[in-house]
Amino acid sequence: MSPKDIVHCPYNRAHFMLRKKLQQHIMKCREIYKDEVELLVCPFNKAHHIPAPEFHQHTKSCEDRKIIMHYQYSQAAELNEETKHEKIESEENWDDTSVDDYNPQVYASQANIVRDASGMFPAQRKAFIKQERLRQLGEESDDVKPPKATKTHDAARAKPYDR
Repeated sequence: MSPKDIVHCPYNRAHFMLRKKLQQHIMKCREIYKDEVELLVCPFNKAHHIPAPEFHQHTKSCEDRKIIMHYQYSQAAELNEETKHEKIESEENWDDTSVDDYNPQVYASQANIVRDASGMFPAQRKAFIKQERLRQLGEESDDVKPPKATKTHDAARAKPYDR
């Protein structure tokens, strides 16, 4: 880490941080010191917050100004015979709309994936689970029943106050 990476907060000179953390820090300090310190934001770099008396001088000498000015005043590239080329023709037609729209529910019902029955009423959920079992295990699995719950040790024990 070099000394160039460490910067100080424009709102409180006692705050030092990494340059990459400056934007986050400025947002916090601007809220804290909004009534005490009035700073203007540089039009060339939003991380530059400058006091009003120094703002005019800063906009003239801002190091990021040359980047913006370069793009504002640079000329567009000229087309000449070397840079021009023939129109490229293709056999493909990407405007063909005869393909059906993608429906994720249709795809999921046909693919070998596990679907969830959440958000359904109990009767709908039961029918959905039966249909899914048939879909995944095949037609012969209609008579396959889910395993019955076995009695636990506590359920087999007699209750002390049975009448």
